[in-house]
Amino acid sequence: MERSKVSEFFKPLLSQSGTVESALVLIPTILLFLSVLQIAASVLGRGIAVNELQGEVSRESLLGSNSISSTNQYPGVQIIRHALPGGGEIIIGSKRASVVKLTPLLVLQDEFLVKGIAIDEN
Repeated sequence: MERSKVSEFFKPLLSQSGTVESALVLIPTILLFLSVLQIAASVLGRGIAVNELQGEVSRESLLGSNSISSTNQYPGVQIIRHALPGGGEIIIGSKRASVVKLTPLLVLQDEFLVKGIAIDEN
């Protein structure tokens, strides 16, 4: 009688067939999903960073000298002005940006250099 109680106790645990196989399929599937999500986030993050910097450099060329330097809205933006022979300047902005790490497979942080260029005709 005691043996039947023990076997009834373990019956729900023994009826869980396929849980190991499910985990073996589920873990790589989640890693694949996170990797694809990381690639999409990296592409989107790079596009956003380039658009933001290009907008700031264009604003710098329209508003005049060192309008980015006076605001702390975009820290880490470096502006270089090169004089043109006929007048005006080429404005080159650069900034280091990074994308959020979503997957454990990515060992290092995804950092990249963003550059924007504009011409100031004044």
